[in-house]
Amino acid sequence: MTTNAKIFLLFSILLLPGLFSHAQPVYQTPFVAPVDIPLYLSGTFGELRSDHFHAGIDIKTQGKEGIKIKAIESGWVSRIKISAGGYGKALYITHPNGFVSVYAHLKYFNDTIESYVRKLQYERESFEIETFPNQNELPVKQGETIAWSGNTGSSMGPHLHFEIREEASQHTINPLLFNSFKVKDFYRPKIVEMAIYPADSHAFINGKQDTLFIPVAGWGAQHRLDYTGQIRVKGLVAFGLLTHDVMNEIPNKNGVYEVKLFQDTVQVFGYKQDKLSFATSRYINSLIDYQTLVRQKKRFIRTEIDTNNLFRNYTQVAGNGLYLISDTTKNDFTWEVDDVYGNTSTLKFTLTGDTTTCAPNKLTTKTPYYIKVTEPRTISTERAEITIPANATYRSFYFDLKESKPDSNAYSATFMIHNPEIPLQKSITIRIKPNSLPAKMNDHDRLYLAYSPKGKSYAYAGGKMEDGWMKASTRKFGYYKIKRDTTRPEIRLNKIKLATSHGKGQILIATISDHTTGVATYKATLNGQWILMEYDAKKNLLFYEIDERMKAGKNNFTLEVTDNVGNKAELTAVIERQGSVFVTTVK
Repeated sequence: MTTNAKIFLLFSILLLPGLFSHAQPVYQTPFVAPVDIPLYLSGTFGELRSDHFHAGIDIKTQGKEGIKIKAIESGWVSRIKISAGGYGKALYITHPNGFVSVYAHLKYFNDTIESYVRKLQYERESFEIETFPNQNELPVKQGETIAWSGNTGSSMGPHLHFEIREEASQHTINPLLFNSFKVKDFYRPKIVEMAIYPADSHAFINGKQDTLFIPVAGWGAQHRLDYTGQIRVKGLVAFGLLTHDVMNEIPNKNGVYEVKLFQDTVQVFGYKQDKLSFATSRYINSLIDYQTLVRQKKRFIRTEIDTNNLFRNYTQVAGNGLYLISDTTKNDFTWEVDDVYGNTSTLKFTLTGDTTTCAPNKLTTKTPYYIKVTEPRTISTERAEITIPANATYRSFYFDLKESKPDSNAYSATFMIHNPEIPLQKSITIRIKPNSLPAKMNDHDRLYLAYSPKGKSYAYAGGKMEDGWMKASTRKFGYYKIKRDTTRPEIRLNKIKLATSHGKGQILIATISDHTTGVATYKATLNGQWILMEYDAKKNLLFYEIDERMKAGKNNFTLEVTDNVGNKAELTAVIERQGSVFVTTVK
């Protein structure tokens, strides 16, 4: 066999799954791709994110903004939402075939949509808007340029977030299951690490009741545990897997499509990312090993199903994701991980039953407060009250509450409210009573609830004084105390410069910030009339695209910014317009 033939044979073995098969169903639709450039992804559908599953795919835009975005099919713009966070500038297009396409983090819309939006923003005097046009207002044709890509909202870099939803249910569907969107992906997923968890006080792994984390080596069908010797297990255990997908020509570590676990030849666990409901997205915190996420910033997929885990994408789970190892026989298991194109990786491992007598440990520290997951509970002390609604957590547990003395920068004791390594599905209510307030300070004088996961650096967590108590809702356990913010926001007016978001004209730029409780609202006026200033919260910038509202001669400009506890700052300036030349004088 020639050298070239050998290389071709090896290449075919490595790439065979992606080249010749697609293991998943394909939606046969007449859609076109939303961009003309090649589809390279920085995020896949169902990817594990903070507190949610990724509801679409993130399409790379060559590291820049301003790529043309096209309607994948004819239809009408049925929703427009603009926000400083989240999806930023987003368009929703309803199609006659029962699907809705979503395009997010946009820079700006086409002239027709932009004019429609701008009119509405001035009517409402708000940059952030949400509107639902009717079927006849903003029709679009397949392939029409509807917008240009950007980096708005909570985007961490220029890209297009793209979704396809079922119109009737609003469930999102994996776009790569549609035959219209082709991504170059011949590579198998990578399995990085495995975990074995003792499930109760009678379970032991190599004689210990600690989680065993095992690195994984190899690739494809030859993944293997990087571990010498036997793994001896006694009792009920669960498993975890750290894995990601890789694609051709890009370095990103993306989410996988499907994970399965077999005991011998019988599937005992599985989950698949083909469709998602926003109502169950937060259950990601029960699917993953949340404690390890907090400690190591790693997201292990767990087999164990918590009592209050309503995630719908499990395909097959035996024994609630727990597996009993009870004798000295060998127990053979196989992980199988797939991407959406049927590229498969496997990891085989063996556990040996351990009959050694071991003294059970107490894995759970008992406290006076036992929280049954299906029942509401309120815990009260002299200066703290915590209300936990039913099904706020994923399993029943002993609740921990500790109080320490107030420090010099706080107006209450510091309360350790359980453990930040335990996730919350629903919000709990916290009420904390101030220890004392200065005589000249009233109960509502710029007070707020501050939060820290470790009791060190504290951040604004909301809150409002009611009947002498600070009250707030939160989805995080951790450290809480009452603090005060009397510092006004900061405002700086920058020079007027060329190039608006449309690449022409001029813009007025202001920098606004508040380092303690954050910016809540802002309002800009020109000659006494409200003007639209777009807000880039990531960069603390406001932009006003200079238009006919900026008259020739002198113009009075005012910008007012308020933080989340009511501190206000105001900047006034005179902007003199002489043709295309502007002279700004801050008062």
